[in-house]
Amino acid sequence: MSVKSVVVMAGGTGGHVFPALAVAQHLSQQGVHIHWLGTKNGIEADIVPKNNFDISYLEVQGVRGQGLARLLLAPFKILLAVLAAIKVLRAVKADCVIGLGGYVTGPGGVAARLLGKPLIIHEQNAVAGFTNKQLARIATQVLQAFPAAFPASPKVTTTGNPVRPVIANLATPDTL
Repeated sequence: MSVKSVVVMAGGTGGHVFPALAVAQHLSQQGVHIHWLGTKNGIEADIVPKNNFDISYLEVQGVRGQGLARLLLAPFKILLAVLAAIKVLRAVKADCVIGLGGYVTGPGGVAARLLGKPLIIHEQNAVAGFTNKQLARIATQVLQAFPAAFPASPKVTTTGNPVRPVIANLATPDTL
């Protein structure tokens, strides 16, 4: 089966969004339709549309240190976010889902596996973030920028970090 539609999930900070943008741009150049799952509050809400990718927003946010009420409501909000992600994945006929971190990847990753879609996650840091640690358990493939971000497993591969061509093609200091 050839992949025609990929949902890229990343949100919150540039550390997640810019590597995901590199992946999205590369896949798009190969003729793959890209749809992004993000949040309205992260930088992806500005960056992704400016790069001509469609984006859907999930209502998700962290709960640590945010008070008892938010903690108690979290399971219900996560369930609603998973249901919203399922709706998006079905609407765009996703063949594969790729998560590069941020809270949005949690519900989107669970939705992917509930629908039987391949789930690939990528960790950009030497120590895996909370959401990626949880998703690694159910992911089809786990990619890491640095060795040992995840325990060794046949589904874990060290790849380095995705870099956008505009950054990769910058002159090196010795050529300036």
